[in-house]
Amino acid sequence: MLYYDVKMKYELNNPDAEKGLVNELYHINRQNRRSSTKDGKLLFYGNSEGVLNALLIIDCEETSLTQAKKGFESEMSKKFKKLFKSVRFVTTSPREITIEEACGLIEAGCLEEYFDGYTNADSICEAEYMDNSYVKYDESVLEQKTTTYSEAVDEAHRLLADASFLEELERIYSPLNKHKFYGNPVHYKINASSRETAKHLVDLLARALYSNQRLKSARVTYVTDTNPNARRSDFDDLCDNSYASLVAVECADNDTENDNYARDAQIRSENIEENTKEYSSRVLFVLVDIGGGNKICKHCIGELTAKDIDFIEIGEGRGGAKTAKSYLARLLKENHVPYAKEDFVLPKQKDYSALDVVKVYKQIKTGSIKNSIYKAYKDCKKIEVEKPENFSNSYDKLQKMVGLTEIKSIIDQIISAQKMNKLRRDMGLEAADTAKHMIFTGNPGSAKTTVARLLASILYDEHVTEKSKFVECGRQDLVGMYVGWTAKQVEAKFREAKGGVLFIDEAYSLVEQGGYYGDEAINTIVQMMENYRDDVIVIFAGYPDKMKKFLEKNEGLRSRIAFHIDFPDYNGEELCDILKLMTKDKGYTLDEAAEEKCRGIFEIACKNAEFGNGRFVRNVLEQAIIKQSSRIVSEYSGDKVDKKIISILSAADFDINAAETYKSPKVAIGF
Repeated sequence: MLYYDVKMKYELNNPDAEKGLVNELYHINRQNRRSSTKDGKLLFYGNSEGVLNALLIIDCEETSLTQAKKGFESEMSKKFKKLFKSVRFVTTSPREITIEEACGLIEAGCLEEYFDGYTNADSICEAEYMDNSYVKYDESVLEQKTTTYSEAVDEAHRLLADASFLEELERIYSPLNKHKFYGNPVHYKINASSRETAKHLVDLLARALYSNQRLKSARVTYVTDTNPNARRSDFDDLCDNSYASLVAVECADNDTENDNYARDAQIRSENIEENTKEYSSRVLFVLVDIGGGNKICKHCIGELTAKDIDFIEIGEGRGGAKTAKSYLARLLKENHVPYAKEDFVLPKQKDYSALDVVKVYKQIKTGSIKNSIYKAYKDCKKIEVEKPENFSNSYDKLQKMVGLTEIKSIIDQIISAQKMNKLRRDMGLEAADTAKHMIFTGNPGSAKTTVARLLASILYDEHVTEKSKFVECGRQDLVGMYVGWTAKQVEAKFREAKGGVLFIDEAYSLVEQGGYYGDEAINTIVQMMENYRDDVIVIFAGYPDKMKKFLEKNEGLRSRIAFHIDFPDYNGEELCDILKLMTKDKGYTLDEAAEEKCRGIFEIACKNAEFGNGRFVRNVLEQAIIKQSSRIVSEYSGDKVDKKIISILSAADFDINAAETYKSPKVAIGF
């Protein structure tokens, strides 16, 4: 859709009708808002001195601005000839506006009673997604004038754009191209050091394309975030409303080192891929990589180029001191940042990148409030805190886990094999891809599920899997109630996990509970493991003895499992190490007496079968924290408590129920 703020000159048949004109236009709006004609919608929001102010909405895929204006002039003259003696658009070119501005005009019309007070502007503009907080974006309209090739090149130099941008400008302005929108031969990836620079490059690219009629709309939509909780239709509606215009998407990884965020990134990636694929011929997409090395951006482009959707990479370059100072001044002016003359200083160096300039800009912006506006705060004392440690990635988290020597070694082997396969492909040799399905055996609390989640993230980071998917399921998710349901449910789980890891917990229950449906599930799993051999890694998990019977149930199942990893029970010392890690994560420390007492508790506990491993440690810690809270409240009632005191767990805090669960047997004394 294109949105225009237009004006129409009019002359009434009866001058006395001027008093009731607002009411007449109200009724015209009621007709026009309900349904679009082939020419679009024409909605009036004001009038003065023989001029009607109106919002013109057209579907540029169906009609042109010229055709729409002629159509509405004819319609107004015919349908409302009793009211108007003449009505026509003013000759000056109408102003294209953003969707937000279009909604604002309708809301202004509501205040003047050109519309009902309950009118939904978003709905009329066919942009209900505007109020959706899941899709965040900035919208602007380019100055609607032609930018020449020399002007575009000069602007690129002022923006410190690199040679790849200049090469693309040459292609855009080439006389070999037709000056009309037929679709998009290529899309773009922009590498930028900051959002400010990225937006400048996007705008210049859009101006060049619009000047050569490669875009019909001067509207530029810059998407800053697509929340993973958003429905696909949220972003889909935005793209659907952007025919022949430019949509830039900033591909933010966020904290992909965190497993939950990694899965969020995967969802974001899939949303971008699906919409780009669907609308690639109708909407020009620019994927923006801030800072370089963005996983979402890289993954999206890899998926899309495999589907014959081509991308050109452009980005920032370097320039001299004069150009860098000019760009710095531009950033400060555009963002209305006040500054002192002494602040306007670039570090002395041979040349400058856009990042160098943006760093100085951000320093000035940060300091301008206290240095130039609220000067009394310039030299005041500020709080100084110790910088927290960065989050570790999944591989580091696994390495920090207590024990698990075998699993750490096997993951290193898988990663090494993948790197070797890549090297072979690069050399033109055949890669030796092997099955990667696994079985995890161990008692409860031995970290099987935790390791599986980390493994899914690690395999994605190392390009072993295509997606950071981790789909967890059990018997209830795989076995159907009726004949024929089970196979469909199993296949649905494989489809859901495509590109990632399918984790089947307590897999032995498929056999243990017996019945036809369990056998059907196992047989279907074997078939799907073959069908999805290159797309899904399956991890089966359960108790050691029970998993042995599970494997014996189907020979084809056993032959497809490449790695059998046993998670042994932790010993007392390892449990103590786990406790110290958990304690640190929760912001507590153990004193020496507490640590020694817990070591004794764990030494006794681990001699009992199925004592819970890590789960038992967690129960002990949680109960100790509750006991410590009660103790401190009792000891320091009404008194100030030191931060150090509430952070230490003492031996007395571990006199808890969990510690009483496993005790050394009493020895009877006889004579």
